[in-house]
Amino acid sequence: MDLLTILSIVSLITTMIGLYMLGEKNPFGFLVFTASLLCQMYIFYTQTMWFLVFQMVVLIVFNVRNFRKWVLGD
Repeated sequence: MDLLTILSIVSLITTMIGLYMLGEKNPFGFLVFTASLLCQMYIFYTQTMWFLVFQMVVLIVFNVRNFRKWVLGD
């Protein structure tokens, strides 16, 4: 298996875990979901899909904001 295939699998698994954690009202699901977005961002970067890289950056910003809001109460 090549690196992109492994990252795709890791991204899929971490996305499901992160969403499950958020469903269980665990704020650290945002961090797990952010890890999956970073994997996806690398995959899109290597394939020069800049619009999807930008989308991942925006989603990471939303996740960090929501995590801070939930945990720190900002």
